[in-house]
Formats: sequence, C-alpha cells, structure tokens
Amino acid sequence: MKPILSIIVPVYNVRAFLEKCLDSILAQTFKDFELIIVDDGSTDGSGEICDAYAERDGRIKVIHKNNGGVVNARKAGIAAASGTYAGYVDGDDWIDPRMYEEMIFHMLKYDCDLVMCDIAHESKALPFSSGTTVINLEKGYYGKEGIREKILPNMIYAGEFYKFGIYPVIWNKLYKREKLIKHQMAVDERIKIGEDAACVYPYIFDCGGIYFIKDLSLYHYRHSGNQMTALYDKSYFDRFKALHEFFSRSEIAASPYSGQLDYYYAYMLKNTISNELKRGNHIPFGEKLKNIETICAFASEEGFIDRIDISAFPHGLYFKLIKSKKYFPLAMGISVIRLIQRFFG
Repeated sequence: MKPILSIIVPVYNVRAFLEKCLDSILAQTFKDFELIIVDDGSTDGSGEICDAYAERDGRIKVIHKNNGGVVNARKAGIAAASGTYAGYVDGDDWIDPRMYEEMIFHMLKYDCDLVMCDIAHESKALPFSSGTTVINLEKGYYGKEGIREKILPNMIYAGEFYKFGIYPVIWNKLYKREKLIKHQMAVDERIKIGEDAACVYPYIFDCGGIYFIKDLSLYHYRHSGNQMTALYDKSYFDRFKALHEFFSRSEIAASPYSGQLDYYYAYMLKNTISNELKRGNHIPFGEKLKNIETICAFASEEGFIDRIDISAFPHGLYFKLIKSKKYFPLAMGISVIRLIQRFFG
C-alpha cells in the first residue's frame, strides 16, 4: 500500500548532522510515510549512515548517485516518491515530532495544495538575526480568492525589503506530490542560487488553497558550515542571470503580480554585489568595482532596478547609489559594514 506522505532528504557531506536529522523524521507522530534519502555523491561517510538507517527501518529508501547538485537530488527524490503528499528536509536540519501530523491534519481538513509553518533558526547568523522566520500573513486557510487578493500581491515583497511575504525556502512546507513533481522537474538545473524559490513561487502561483500554521516553528534550520556562503563564488553572477532567465519565462512574469519578481531580482542583485566583496575574492579592488558595474548594468538593462520603489534606510540608500552609478561609495559602505559585523556582530 502506498504511504500518505513522502519525505525527501537530499544529502551531501552532512555526516556531523545527519543522524539528528533522520532521528527527528523517524520520531514523527505521523507514521504513514516513506523516507527517501538521496545521497548526492557524499565523500564524508554520509552515504554509509543512510544505508545503516535503511537497514533499521523498512520505510527508508536510499538513492546513491553521482554529485549533481541539490536540484538534481530533489528531482531524483520526488521521481521516486509515491505518497499523496510530499515534503523536503535538508540533511543538516531537523524537525519537530509534530510537524507532519500538524501539516497533514490541515491538508486533509481543507483539501489544500500547500501547508507551511514558521521556522526556528539554530544559528542567529544574518539574515536571520531574530532567530526565527515567521510567515508574514495571517494564519489560517486561503482559498482562490484569498490567494489572489492577499498572498500573490505580497508573496515576495510585502512592503519591507528583505522581509518576504512567503520566505522562498522549500523545506518548511507540505505539498501535493503530483503538483510538486510538475514544478520541481521544471527547475533549470543551472540554477544554483534561488533554487528553492524557482520551485516554491511557481507552485504557490498554481495553488487553489493554502493553509498557514502561524506562530508554531516546527522546522529547525541549522545555518551550518555546509550551508554558509562566506566563500567567494566566481560563478554567482552567471547563476543569478540563469535564475532571472527562468523567472522571466514563468507564468508569474506574465501575470499582474510580475512586479513581485522585480523585488526578488533586487534581493538577488544585492547578494550578487556582496559576493564580489567577499574576503575570498582576491582580485584588485578596481576589478571588483568593474565587476559591480557590470552587474548593475545588467540590472539596468533588464529594467527591474528602475521599477522597484524602496525608500526606507538603509536599503533605500543602497539602491539609490546603484541607480546613480556611485559604485565606489557603495562598495566602501558594504566593506565597512562587514568589518563592523565581523568584530562586533
């Protein structure tokens, strides 16, 4: 008999955290699930841990594959899933024992397409300095009209930059498997940043019913070294462009809510500029400024930088400097803030 729920865990070199993750899933009060672990070419012994757990519990299936990235791993997991509903857990995070019981209850009660909860952060690293991420909407059920009037206009930008209406992570949510397959398989595997958003936002756009479990942080996110983005990524700009291309071809871009994407592009633009100024980028400062100029020229050509309206300090000043092409004070300001955070944050 097919399980009601499929839980998919992509794993890549998370040996230090994996047992806690898997134990939290096996401790769920909701028992009718299959656990699909996708070992994405781990080299630290994570794969052996996965196999050991599979020997202990018949609900566990392990897929070993060559490293292909998290999107590829998630695709492998959802392709192997058989549950009516599906959810993801990252291999270095863990979940509350009640998480899926709570989510399944609301999914069945309202026959909705998506259920989500708040997130507890086990590290207070930026940008999660509060220690939690809460859904920026009222709790409860939203049907088609509520989604159209209250969710989609605030899905990404709800009036304050860097605070999403719905945070673009894939793992604090429960999905209908058949609908999830459609949107997960559509994600371009060139996308290495924003890969969660590339699945989550089109999925939400396709929903007929959504339920929010408010003020109950059932998912525990660990901002571990495996996830840290402190290192310079020389391909970051190309990855941002791939994400922009993907969303530009999406149904959201052709909808009345396309302006929401402009704020997501601005969010990614800020991250792309910040990447150029990381300590791991050892090129001369003048070359960094040229790279920032190229990145900002892309934003200007695509037009989203001129369509956003952000006035509140400090983000308003940040984008004012970009629009006025004052890249030197922009770069110096970012560098000074980072220095302060490094020593006093």
